[in-house]
Amino acid sequence: MFIIMNSPFIFDTKTVNYIIGDGALQQAEKLFAQYSSVFILMDENVEKYCLDVLMNALPDIKVRGYIKIPAGESSKSIEHAIHIWESLTNLGASRDSLLINLGGGVVSDIGGFCASTFKRGLKFINIPTTLLAQVDASIGGKTGIDFLSYKNQVGLFVDPKAVIIDPVFLKTLEYKYWQSGFAEVTKHALIMDKELWKMLGNRRFTEIEEWNSIIQRSAKDKIDIVRYDKTEAGIRKILNFGHTVGHAIETFYLKSGNPITHGQAVAAGIICETWISSKMVELECENVEEVINRIDLNFDRLQFTENDISELMKEMRQDKKIVDGDIKFSLLRKLGKAVHDIGNVDSELIRDSLLFYINNKKCN
Repeated sequence: MFIIMNSPFIFDTKTVNYIIGDGALQQAEKLFAQYSSVFILMDENVEKYCLDVLMNALPDIKVRGYIKIPAGESSKSIEHAIHIWESLTNLGASRDSLLINLGGGVVSDIGGFCASTFKRGLKFINIPTTLLAQVDASIGGKTGIDFLSYKNQVGLFVDPKAVIIDPVFLKTLEYKYWQSGFAEVTKHALIMDKELWKMLGNRRFTEIEEWNSIIQRSAKDKIDIVRYDKTEAGIRKILNFGHTVGHAIETFYLKSGNPITHGQAVAAGIICETWISSKMVELECENVEEVINRIDLNFDRLQFTENDISELMKEMRQDKKIVDGDIKFSLLRKLGKAVHDIGNVDSELIRDSLLFYINNKKCN
């Protein structure tokens, strides 16, 4: 265990060094001293808003080259992976080099994937710059790219050398990315941390001031799970709550040419899967309504229709949690307690959860 403080805490899991909280960048300076050849991967927005923050905090990093990709989920592709590999090759990266993934979840996912496969393994450090990446995407060793429009279809479990989480970057964050990350914070509270659920309260995320403490707590929740289950063989599966339906919705919108944020999709998935929880594992309707009210306070309902449900169901059939044709759900037993590997969820029940969402119904 480690203690949450106002200053950064340092936590070494033997494979990953986590430094989390205000001032984390300065605390991490010694991690970079051993590398004489450092490369930074980022997108165009990170270059504009975050690169100077990093370099001002760590002016002695020996940066040998910068690699850029466009912002957005569409960059998590094999084409952009090839671009990163080509750039590392042309810049003279070796197995003794370090790749810094500076950015959100897209950058850490594809950056970790490319580093792990380049010359059979390049060391990398994640420095997440979005709320979603700070509490979720940068933690846990999941790397990968999207393939044939399906999210995270190709990837590896590989740990970074370190994850440096400094809220200073959030000062540059647009509203929709704060909102997107808030969905993952909410998920962590629901599946395993009732105290965090109480901390968040029945308020808009824009009203929250104690972000340093919330980020530390939410990041700790995920670290605790992945320490015990790195490859998602057991308890780590509870982190998929909201994501079975949510990933299908996210892919649907991506294919439509009108992409939404990951958090918007997960928020919709949380509503659907909370309702499924009431039918499959007897989550009380009072709790269902509490969850829905909090989501609706922070997220507008997405405008897909009943006619879109068949396509959403088709997307769900590509979910990585399918075993012998059966989609395995992670569901809520109660607030702060999730269960995983819930199978035999009837297709009609999944369809009904989407209708429940569309029609803004009440639990009964």
